[in-house]
Amino acid sequence: MRSVFLLGFFLLCGFVSSVFSEPFSKEIAEYLQEGKTPRFSDVKKAYRPSEGILLDSKGEVLQTLRLEKKYRRLEWTPSSEVPETLVLSLLAQEDRRFPFHSGVDYYAILGSLKDRIVGNSKRGASTISMQLAGFLLGTKPGTRTYSDKWSQMKAAKRLEEIWTKSEIMEAYWNLVPFKGEYLGLRAASRGIFGVDPSSLAPEEAVLLVALLPNPNVSKAKWISRASHLAKTIGREDLTQEIEITISEYKRPSSVWNTDNYTAYHAAYRIFKKGEGSSDSLETGRVQTTIDPYLQRKSEAAMDRVLSSIQERNVKEAGILVLDNQSGAVLVYLGNSKLSKENYFVDSIHSRRQAGSTLKPFLYSIAFERNLLEPESVLMDEPKDWELVGGSYKPGNYEERYMGPVPARVALASSLNVPAVQVLDWVGVPAFVSKLKELGFQKLQSPEFYGLSLALGTADVTLWELTNAYRTIANNGSYTEATFDSDEASSNRLQSDAKELPGRKQILSQEASKTVREILSSRDNRAPSFGWESNLSTRFYTFAKTGTSQDMRDNWCIGSSGNYTVGVWVGNMSGEPMYDVSGVTGAAPLWKEIMQLLQDYRPSNPLLTQEEKEKKELSLLPTKNVQKGEPRIIYPENGNLFAIDPEIPEENERIRFMVRGSAKDLEWILNGKVIGSSKLAYFDWRPKRGNHLLSVREKNGKLSETVAFQVR
Repeated sequence: MRSVFLLGFFLLCGFVSSVFSEPFSKEIAEYLQEGKTPRFSDVKKAYRPSEGILLDSKGEVLQTLRLEKKYRRLEWTPSSEVPETLVLSLLAQEDRRFPFHSGVDYYAILGSLKDRIVGNSKRGASTISMQLAGFLLGTKPGTRTYSDKWSQMKAAKRLEEIWTKSEIMEAYWNLVPFKGEYLGLRAASRGIFGVDPSSLAPEEAVLLVALLPNPNVSKAKWISRASHLAKTIGREDLTQEIEITISEYKRPSSVWNTDNYTAYHAAYRIFKKGEGSSDSLETGRVQTTIDPYLQRKSEAAMDRVLSSIQERNVKEAGILVLDNQSGAVLVYLGNSKLSKENYFVDSIHSRRQAGSTLKPFLYSIAFERNLLEPESVLMDEPKDWELVGGSYKPGNYEERYMGPVPARVALASSLNVPAVQVLDWVGVPAFVSKLKELGFQKLQSPEFYGLSLALGTADVTLWELTNAYRTIANNGSYTEATFDSDEASSNRLQSDAKELPGRKQILSQEASKTVREILSSRDNRAPSFGWESNLSTRFYTFAKTGTSQDMRDNWCIGSSGNYTVGVWVGNMSGEPMYDVSGVTGAAPLWKEIMQLLQDYRPSNPLLTQEEKEKKELSLLPTKNVQKGEPRIIYPENGNLFAIDPEIPEENERIRFMVRGSAKDLEWILNGKVIGSSKLAYFDWRPKRGNHLLSVREKNGKLSETVAFQVR
């Protein structure tokens, strides 16, 4: 008798499948083929949605990213989300004796054989347990081989031995192919009716189940089958609703949330590159540290600034915002939607030439080794370095030189020749080594760069740069930036712990403090950028810009008390921009993001206003003026003059004034002697630009230096 049942089964039992031709999990399939039985929890753990779901810091969906193109499978659907109507429909259509059999329904096999003999319509004999076994084994559609059917039967019986009926049913509706690319109940529910299973109307639940035997059925046949199924479960009242639903049916649009690219580049980084916690990645649902409000507002600012400079051939940008204390990524915008060609290219992890953004790290080494102090005088004038392969002659932007300048001005004003001199003293190998410690990867050998490394000829990423500046903000203490909310919380709670895993002291606290003070001073950067540039904020910040060769890349990186913001502006194609520097390209966007952060959650300033003023004063020369030494009393440091168009050019003058000396004086502007006088003043015809003024007695010492600007 048993052989009769088996014969009928092999000949007649059907197998539900529309698209599924691969095992759900190769590991699970191999496990079953070896005669072992996976646990229900093993299957849930191996389940992988075809969509990666990125959550913001508040746990709300920020971005959905499709990871698998062959099929669409969404999050696991637990029993609590499934309507009773759908469960009853599944049992009525697929396996009426599901509660009573132990994996194989011999009565169904006998009934199927009888139908075949008398010529009735064919009836399938595969139980829900057997179908589930087929999904797990990866049995191909239409399989009729004895071996495959026998494997399904044995696997189904083993599943029934250790799984509960509810577990089998739950796994079944999560793995069953419904229609087209939809695998599992949630994908079908969302794709066909535009809702999750918990929101299915009773008639929609019946209609979904009615698709299983033949997903490509006509509308008329679909209505007929669903109506019959509704009557079978005692819901004749649904027949009219079924007809209305199909007659008015339109496929829902935008149900996958993939058109809403709120954080596409972050999602790609986490799901495709694996930069999230392994447990979260396994579920396909990852909570991040990204702040949804800041993400949206930053994107609006990016598009606004890009629109204002598009005529200068600027097409793309990137923004990264990090929390200083925890390293949490608060904003991650890899590109602007205004870029039609390259939006999907992530500028935050693209390698571009660093420009002057590496200079703060170079000077920090020099300060740390006592090779320099902020007041040390560096010469900003054309100079040749004789090297093994020839000579190297760096130049300044617009070929303007300032002569002798304090190191603080050379750094903040981004003067090139002094930077090369500092690198010559520090040594290229030492600089490359320090950059690697700061997290810069894929650097070439020191010989590859030579002294040009002082001007940023290394290719770096915005991610590396921003976190390195965060290290300066954290007094030289380095930790990795992170999307992981748990890791960020741990870093925040242990921010003062010296032995925190992953924390390294890369720069000395004193050198970091010195660099911050220099880069936060308007006076120090005024000679190159003026006092009211886009690097100036109403609250404490320090910042540095950079522009690569041929104006291909603009950078602006800097920190406030709580945040570090990195901005890149340029073209992913490598096309040069037209007359755009770091101050005019990236800095306006950087300043707007900094103001956004300050308005949203004000920084705890690294300095009080009083401390800031004291430190600003401390950056000026502190030598005591001895009796008889000249001291400039006008102009004062930071003065701004405007040329009056009403005054004839030959008559307009600015009077420089000193006190403390009655001897012959030499007046030195921008490193060049412009005149001498026995009087305590000198009348100068103004020229537009940033200027450094000094004075000295003949054969005497150079006085303090005063910076001012003429517009």
